[in-house]
Amino acid sequence: MLILLCESPFQNEGVEHAIEIAESALEKGHLVDIYLMMDGVYGPIVTQSGEPFNMDSVSDRFKTLMKKGANISGCRVCMELRGVNEDHIPDGMDIGGIFDLSENLSEADVVLSMVGAD
Repeated sequence: MLILLCESPFQNEGVEHAIEIAESALEKGHLVDIYLMMDGVYGPIVTQSGEPFNMDSVSDRFKTLMKKGANISGCRVCMELRGVNEDHIPDGMDIGGIFDLSENLSEADVVLSMVGAD
């Protein structure tokens, strides 16, 4: 399964849905790739905190997904344009490009696109 995530956290429920779908798929033994593009690259930023609201940060949830076996990668150009660098993302997250997305698309049996379109 490939989840193409282009939405930023807290913008709407898209990121939450993507994380929940990925968790469920991993629990059922499926392979899960998440590719972050556009504002989706804001999701795993490690300086986020859910503390004021007594909730897990989005970046911690991405780290948990990686520990469970999800492969998470972000578009390098999208990151650079938004000022997100390797210091901002969790260890183990890949940074790639359009060719990585192309490879993920060709290998996936299912593609979920969370692009924020109505």
